[in-house]
Amino acid sequence: MERLGPGPWTLAEVRAEGWTTKHIRQAVAEGRLVRPRRGSLALPDAGRSGSVEDLPRLRRRAEVVLTRYAGAVVSHETAARLHGLWLPRVASSDIHLISPRKPDRVEVGVRVHGSRLPRGQIVDLDGVPVTSVARSAVDVARGRSIEDAVVVLDSAARLLAAEAGAELTGLRHDLSLRAACTEGARSELWAAYRAVRRWPFTVVVRTAIPLLDPASESPLESRSRVRILSSELPAPRTAVPVVGASGTTYYADFVWDGWKVIGEADGTSKYGQDPDTVRARLRAERRRQRDLEDAGWAVVRWESTEPGRAMLQRIRRALAHGGWNPVSLG
Repeated sequence: MERLGPGPWTLAEVRAEGWTTKHIRQAVAEGRLVRPRRGSLALPDAGRSGSVEDLPRLRRRAEVVLTRYAGAVVSHETAARLHGLWLPRVASSDIHLISPRKPDRVEVGVRVHGSRLPRGQIVDLDGVPVTSVARSAVDVARGRSIEDAVVVLDSAARLLAAEAGAELTGLRHDLSLRAACTEGARSELWAAYRAVRRWPFTVVVRTAIPLLDPASESPLESRSRVRILSSELPAPRTAVPVVGASGTTYYADFVWDGWKVIGEADGTSKYGQDPDTVRARLRAERRRQRDLEDAGWAVVRWESTEPGRAMLQRIRRALAHGGWNPVSLG
């Protein structure tokens, strides 16, 4: 499953990995997979580095808390986790609610956000009323850095695309499909933004929505894209096909065609978990890189543990080797 990234995935994507309906139902019953939305699946800890509890337990806690707050809706980080969105920071164990009947307050284990909520931004998630994917993402993105905001908005766009029936492989291989899904996600996120546009800390949301990409495979890829676009480097194409010397077509995270440079964000789950899977995928990746280099491409890689400036410097050197001159280009 690691090959698909942290999720969520469509049922078709999971079945393409060899999972039968029986296997999927058993995994959900045992808590090894969760259903953040109808027709989609995810790992219990998808996108939640350092989370403090699993999703079934979180859902049960939210249900109990809601019995004490009539008319309240699960929101913010709690709703984002239940939907399976990527969270940019370690989440606390507090249950977040939006309540039209109570002012903002913090109680033991509960954070109440007093506000009216448009009915169209409330959804039923296995019997629990929660804010919609778009509203949850906007609420989490408010007040964050631009990188953090894009991380959560990218995952929201990816989930919205999955709900529309678009698989991740399709988003990365079909540029017209990606454009349509990007436009659809932006439309929903702009609607959620307009409901809070006069609130504090929303400027970053307005800045981040135009930058989202539903084809992003990981938080590292999302962060990398923002860092690159915020630098003096030329803008790359993202998640596009490149051809190796053998004639094989591959898909690269970032591509600078004019300078024959490919950038790859190597997230922690890219090569799997068990040793055999890791070794097999590393061998395949080395063959892929040799094939691309034989075709004249320079391949630059970076990991999540590296400082952003190191990543940018490595890309800068590769582009300069390919003939890029930032001075002459202005």
